[in-house]
Amino acid sequence: MILILTGSVQSGKTRFLAGILAALDRAAEGLSGFLSPAVYEGGRLIGYDLAVLGREKSAPYLRRQGEPGWERVGPYFFVPDALKEARRIIQESRAGDLLVVDEVGPLELGGGGIWEPLEAVLKSPGRRSLLVVRASCLEPLRARLGGLPVKVFSVEEPAARASMLFEIARDAPMRGEPAGRAG
Repeated sequence: MILILTGSVQSGKTRFLAGILAALDRAAEGLSGFLSPAVYEGGRLIGYDLAVLGREKSAPYLRRQGEPGWERVGPYFFVPDALKEARRIIQESRAGDLLVVDEVGPLELGGGGIWEPLEAVLKSPGRRSLLVVRASCLEPLRARLGGLPVKVFSVEEPAARASMLFEIARDAPMRGEPAGRAG
């Protein structure tokens, strides 16, 4: 099952998802992946960090300034070590985990960034994923997924929080239960 959280740019998708994950962390096991919170300096957006679930510290992920040869999307450069770490997290996620990926954007839709390991996970039977996708990338992502079943939640919908919590928790292993239980 592929769950997608969508909304416009800077609409609070990451903050919304962090709240969902905090609620789930009390009851469920098997969360892996990362969030990409915005980083501001002097009131100006300078990029995004890679905040790995279950870790205290985050690392620079995308920045407005980069080096020659770094993958780039729009005004942002991917910090190579963080991009490598994001790919590794996706590749090493377990079959019973809910893999959280914040976010799938234009670079991935073109086959770059984290797309290669993510596509392999998304196309594996029985995998559970929660992807953050800006609204303008939703339909291109659906096309790229080629008919794989998805459920879409908009950060702007009042019922999105309750609906997402239900959908995620429904098939999640609870503490002390084996991964992969059917709901």
